[in-house]
Amino acid sequence: MPVPETVLVKEKAFAKKKIPIAHKQTRRQQQYFFITAGILFVICFMQIDLSFTQFQAGMARIPSVLEMMMQLSFAELPELASEMVVSLVTAFLSLVLSILFAVVLSFLAARNTTPNKYFGMLLRFLFMIIRAIPATVWVLIAVASIGFGTMAGVLGLIFPTLSYLVKSFSAQIEEVGQETIEALQSVGATWWHIVFRGLIPTLLTSFLAITAFRFEMNVAESVILGMVGAGGIGLLIQGYISFYDFSSLSLGIIMVFITMFTLEFMTNQIRRRMSH
Repeated sequence: MPVPETVLVKEKAFAKKKIPIAHKQTRRQQQYFFITAGILFVICFMQIDLSFTQFQAGMARIPSVLEMMMQLSFAELPELASEMVVSLVTAFLSLVLSILFAVVLSFLAARNTTPNKYFGMLLRFLFMIIRAIPATVWVLIAVASIGFGTMAGVLGLIFPTLSYLVKSFSAQIEEVGQETIEALQSVGATWWHIVFRGLIPTLLTSFLAITAFRFEMNVAESVILGMVGAGGIGLLIQGYISFYDFSSLSLGIIMVFITMFTLEFMTNQIRRRMSH
């Protein structure tokens, strides 16, 4: 039986009509987001005192600065290598000391393993406050308390490292599910048995992957915090910048880059092997 011509016309019109994929409310929210972001960008741009004359002058000096930075000086290589080791040691010590507390505190803060939900809420709120304070402020407080040096860097890095580990570990613990914990409780396991014999062996791989990534972050932060008195290679780089010693500065930047690139490659390999 032949198909009526009106039906064919309707089918062709329907085929040409575009079917919207996104929901109307979703599209409206996206429009509001971009409009708000644009307005905030304009407001922020107007609040900053930008000098285009200074910007043009700075851009004109870039070729000469790059030329000076290309003239590498290896006279400071031993001192740079020694201070790079100090930055690595600072990052490692702060990480190890943080892990000793973070493992237990993360189980106390996680919603499915905390002995008391109000105590868990208090811990999560406390570490949220610690994360809200930049690591630079913690190091400055440590420097004001005990003076300049590596110890101030270690103490200043402990607080942001501990809060990061507790948050990350707690998130992994909460993903385990209440069923596993209830199964362990049904056979008479205490809280300590649930944590150290039931959950930690299961979560050890993810904990190690998080720790490796945090070590990489600590090394980067220790370099930056060295510029405010935490010691390490950051202190030398700050000195080179202050005295316009571009040849030594270039060598310090290259050393930091090689170190960070090597650490990132190693941590990626560790996480890849642990995921299989």
